[in-house]
Amino acid sequence: MAQNNSGVPSRAEKLVSLTYALINTPHGYSKRELRKIVDDYKGLGDAAFDRKFDRDKKDLREMGVPVKTLGTDAEERYLITPESYRLPEVSFTTEEAAALGLAAQLWKDTDFESSATRANGRLSAGLEDSGRGVSFTEYVPRLQAAGPAFGACLEAVWARQVLSFDYLDSQGRSTQRTLDAWGIGQRFGNWYLAGFDHDREAVRIFRLTRILSGIRTGQAHSSRPPGFNMSESLAALDPDIAGQTARITVAKEAGWVLRSKAESVIPGSQDDDVTLQFHDMMGLAADIAKLGAAARVLEPPHLVTEVQNKLDRALEAQLKAVPDYKLSKRRNAGRPPSTEAVALNLDIISYVAKYGSPTVEQTATHFGLSEKQLLAHLQTIMMCGVPNGLPDELIDVEWETGAISINNAEALNAPIKLSLTEAATMLAGLASLRGLPHFEHASAIDSAYAKLQSAAVGFEGLESVLSIALRSSEENENYATLVSAIRTRRVVDLNYYSASSDAVGVREVEPIRILEHAGRQYLRAYSVPNGEIRSFRIDRIQTVNPTAKTFEWDIERHEDNEDIYFTPGPTDELVVLGFGSRLSSLVDEYSPEQWARGEDETIAQIRMTSLSSIAGMVAFHGGDLRVIAPELLRTEVQAWLRKAVENKEVK
Repeated sequence: MAQNNSGVPSRAEKLVSLTYALINTPHGYSKRELRKIVDDYKGLGDAAFDRKFDRDKKDLREMGVPVKTLGTDAEERYLITPESYRLPEVSFTTEEAAALGLAAQLWKDTDFESSATRANGRLSAGLEDSGRGVSFTEYVPRLQAAGPAFGACLEAVWARQVLSFDYLDSQGRSTQRTLDAWGIGQRFGNWYLAGFDHDREAVRIFRLTRILSGIRTGQAHSSRPPGFNMSESLAALDPDIAGQTARITVAKEAGWVLRSKAESVIPGSQDDDVTLQFHDMMGLAADIAKLGAAARVLEPPHLVTEVQNKLDRALEAQLKAVPDYKLSKRRNAGRPPSTEAVALNLDIISYVAKYGSPTVEQTATHFGLSEKQLLAHLQTIMMCGVPNGLPDELIDVEWETGAISINNAEALNAPIKLSLTEAATMLAGLASLRGLPHFEHASAIDSAYAKLQSAAVGFEGLESVLSIALRSSEENENYATLVSAIRTRRVVDLNYYSASSDAVGVREVEPIRILEHAGRQYLRAYSVPNGEIRSFRIDRIQTVNPTAKTFEWDIERHEDNEDIYFTPGPTDELVVLGFGSRLSSLVDEYSPEQWARGEDETIAQIRMTSLSSIAGMVAFHGGDLRVIAPELLRTEVQAWLRKAVENKEVK
């Protein structure tokens, strides 16, 4: 195999060369031959070679490139057949390619955003201007996977595998669960896994954020019924089921969230007695813990215990020593997997083959790369070829004239077919947009979805086991009124609950657009009294009252292209918070100014309008969030939590 400048082939280079070799042979290579020609396999014993080769085959399979085995035992030979490698021929119109671009824009999870971007670029190659400048306008949805469990569950669902994991149920109990994985999907802003529970001997649905351990996979199962549909399973969920009754004493003028759900509120001299129905004990416990010493559970006993546990965990986390850290303007997301670089290199080869001699600038723009990044990929490609081959068996790459040419790579000229994550991100993205009422690009979404299904060869039926319902598909009165106000440019008055003041006030705003991120909706609007664009959580809007006033669009006043869910002000105070791994997807919502990486947490410097709400935030997350700096605030939060813990102790 050709070597790079360091003298050691990179993993990306090795996998491209291995792909090139296995697709370039009609009869395949034996293990003995591979150990002779692939540098990374030389000198390995049988067991070590088998482990490394199995890993390489797994990486290629995850990219959508399965390695075929011919023969048996000692006579086994390996190759990649052209039909298993190539993306089926499918052509999209300009409008359909724009729809693909919108589906790819949905994902804001790093790994899945990369998969969607690669898939979109591969599918829309040849329509250079189709998706450029096409974007969401009045409604901007964003999807995010539910942590590392999502990818593992998606693979297990598609492979029909048995899974086991430790799970925290709605009553706060931790148990080990084993189930046949049937489907995965999102509804009400939460990701769920459905399957046949071995211990309960019944179909159960699990919330992914309550999975406490890694996912352990077992043997294949065959229990999923032929007519199973994840969308129908999630449609049966009812978020308003009232399961149990809680009684809580709440201090005067506090606890608006609890009061808004109450069946009755009996006034007292100092505290009010609040009675409400609940089915999600964990969620209610978080809302109560957020109030600290201002709220106390009277019944039921298990809710008392869970609130106590939540506050105990929050205090324990807050008392941990502050780690050594160095804040940086740039977030360290870690190195992308080598398979991502391999897929991108293969995409570049097929793109150049399709266009003949595209310019460096044109190619970099298509793949969203800087010219420097593109040249680094081209340098990797030119080091690839038949492993251990002669110079004329290497891929020939030229770009000195400003136009790119790639020769001696005919076997790789066809676009690579979609991988599982690429097919899943695009199908789920388009499917979720299809479910939106009155969506402005509905017809193009429908036709693009039908064509994508034929292009996602090998993943037929994926849409039945993977389902995403954007929050806006469950339209409510406030949402519909806001959409109308955005379209007619009408000023509205919001009766809005402020978490920092724990009170409802009136806000006069000029609505611009609605954002959806990880199942939570936000209104982006120009706040008339504040003279700036701000974000308002739609679930905190009590009523929307259109006024008689309209407004003219002003680019300086209303232009808003940022995905900002929390609006910091220049005079807000800087704090440094530590977000545990379970809250990693929450960090971006606070628009951090600087980042650092702790041992088991993400450290972020953010601006807060009011520091008085931070102790409640820490309590709400029960050990997954803590204050790092300033020191005075750390001390105040510790004292607040100690008082809350003492108040919750059973007398």
